[in-house]
Amino acid sequence: MKKLELVREAKLFRLIPGRTRTSRLEASGIALIDDSTALVAFDNLNQIARIDVSLKRSRRNGIWHTPSLGAGFEDIATDVTRRSTFGLIESVEDCDGALRGFVAEYDREGRLRRCVRLPGKFRKANKGFEGLAHVRHNGREHLYALREANLLARGRSRGHIDVYIRAVNGTWKESHSIRLPAEARFKDYSALAYRHHQVAIVSQESARLWVGRLDPDGRTLIPRSGAVYRFPGKHYCNIEGIDWLSADTLIAVSDRRQKDQPVKCDRTDQSVHVFRIPTGT
Repeated sequence: MKKLELVREAKLFRLIPGRTRTSRLEASGIALIDDSTALVAFDNLNQIARIDVSLKRSRRNGIWHTPSLGAGFEDIATDVTRRSTFGLIESVEDCDGALRGFVAEYDREGRLRRCVRLPGKFRKANKGFEGLAHVRHNGREHLYALREANLLARGRSRGHIDVYIRAVNGTWKESHSIRLPAEARFKDYSALAYRHHQVAIVSQESARLWVGRLDPDGRTLIPRSGAVYRFPGKHYCNIEGIDWLSADTLIAVSDRRQKDQPVKCDRTDQSVHVFRIPTGT
């Protein structure tokens, strides 16, 4: 198994104005809004941060409040065409008592445009959708939502990407589901990224990254197109969000170290990382 190459990394508190070493920045997702800027979501804050992908301090860096149904987001995605932002709410008790995932959508000024449910019900509140990507196919908007086997449905094993298509009224309707291959069946799932039919999936607990390719229609994974990579060291304990910077480079964020985790995890928690996929793959 090949190892990802670390390009650069930085603690989030050093990049976000007004934050200090003691700030709780439980990063849960990251998504590019343009070639030089990324948005970071947190699962403990209804706020989204903006950082320069150089991981240097910049006057463009900042953070703003984002009203939502939940207390923070599980992941974040962007539509670079309209400069819209989507915050994934893992699961919330709906009006009928069922647990469902929701997506909050914000305009280019960070104002809430709508918050809508995603079809399907969950069994457990803490095991809903884990990752989100926004994709355009043939002019239509799609959301790719990563989940484990927690939906109240028959015949589905763990590890799926549920695909939704934008309806005329702005909501999302079911399109199809993509089953992950055996090599991508990790202990858990924490993030999803999509770029030019290339998919990346991260497991926090397994500390692994899987990369594969979708067919041109975005409906199925191309057989034997995937590969699994490990992170540069065992101190990468809490990778929670990823996005593509280029065809061979990913930007990622890490959550806060848990009390039951080794002290070595402090080294990279609440941070932003840039990794390169090794050549010769």
